[in-house]
Amino acid sequence: MKLAVLRTFICALTTTGVTGLLGQRSSGTATVNLAESIGDAKFLASGFIYGWPDNGVNADNSIPENFASDIKFNSCRAGGAQLPDPSKGWAFGGYEGYIGRFNSTLSNYLTTRKFGGDFILLVHDLWGADGGSGNDALFPGDNEDWTEVDAFINQLVSDIQANNMLDGLVIDIWNEPELEIFWARTWEQYLKYYVHATELFRIELPNTLISGPSMAHSPSLDRETWRTWVETVSGKGNIIPDIYSWHQIGGWEREPERTIPEFDVFRANYSLPDRPLDINEYAWPSEQNPANSVFFIAQCERHNARCLRANWGSGSGLHDDMANLVFSVDGTYHPNGEWYLYKYYAGMIGNRVATSISSDLLFDVFATVSDTTAKVIAGTRTVKSTYDIEISGLDTIGLPQEGSVDVQAYRFDWNGSLADTGSPVDLGITQYEYNSNLLKITVEPPSNSTAFAFEIHGKGV
Repeated sequence: MKLAVLRTFICALTTTGVTGLLGQRSSGTATVNLAESIGDAKFLASGFIYGWPDNGVNADNSIPENFASDIKFNSCRAGGAQLPDPSKGWAFGGYEGYIGRFNSTLSNYLTTRKFGGDFILLVHDLWGADGGSGNDALFPGDNEDWTEVDAFINQLVSDIQANNMLDGLVIDIWNEPELEIFWARTWEQYLKYYVHATELFRIELPNTLISGPSMAHSPSLDRETWRTWVETVSGKGNIIPDIYSWHQIGGWEREPERTIPEFDVFRANYSLPDRPLDINEYAWPSEQNPANSVFFIAQCERHNARCLRANWGSGSGLHDDMANLVFSVDGTYHPNGEWYLYKYYAGMIGNRVATSISSDLLFDVFATVSDTTAKVIAGTRTVKSTYDIEISGLDTIGLPQEGSVDVQAYRFDWNGSLADTGSPVDLGITQYEYNSNLLKITVEPPSNSTAFAFEIHGKGV
């Protein structure tokens, strides 16, 4: 390439936020190894908590179905929270306080199953402990009396069975129990409740999966709540949940890249079995944008954890908008910029391949290979910095050890949850030189919410 043409080429690349220049100032490097498969594409991060409008005891039909099917939606977590009087939960009126919440749960279950998704039922919301119920409210095991919680669980089990809700059902024993707004009692009482409720559900619904402990705080070896919960369930057979669960919300909780390995140490220390993992709420409000979504998607996929987006709506807003992936204007739903990222992610079929996060833990990538096409998505955790992607194993898709390759790039923009940014920006095809079976792409995001996708087509395409 002649020098004048090269300068023009460089200018065009840098204005899009993507370069292929060696020596570009970079904050770190994430890697992709196309030659190392980690399993079939599963779209593990395409779930969310609440997000479906209630429709009596029927599935929702207000949000167009393609908004869910296009992102391969596969899991929801709900239990009738934040409904107006009289539907305040079992603790605030027994059956009369519970039935409205159960009907909401049933509607959300049917909507989820319409798309073939698993439904994680929130026991604490049906009870009425959906935040701020206070010390005066009734909690399971008060005064060592389990009568009321047994009546509640028996009613719930009866309603689940009567409404054919067993397929795809997961029982979540209690949400964020270490936070007083959800459990305004001692930790010792919670541990007793956890064992008591688990034993009862095992008897009444022996084939239904149970998840727990759904802690607000991610696992850490020095957290007393985590240590005592692990000690309580260790060696107890059916008390151990079928799915381990916790939340990853906020930078102070670190990131799955560190917390999942730390939980594995817990398991080893206490001889807990290796079982599936749910990060059943992820992302602080400021982290719900295309860049941060890639950041979480990459780690969920790398560690084989099913992940559900957190939902920051309240009241009726909790029960709508697919956890802020869509929005409505005059009754018509529209996608926002983040939804387009999840749609692209849903098209990453084939085999997932090995990746690694940048050393500063702020930039990550997810990649798949299908036949001779590789797809890579990249994003930061709320930083606007330059990073490199090193892609190895190019011969896996039929490319020689060195030469040039055309790479199609896309940019995912963000203008808030109430703005349809349109399809991802087509940045065109760029030719990259590479050698030693290794390609380097440098990304310079124009904002701390921008994500990118890259497609590499090998020989025979």
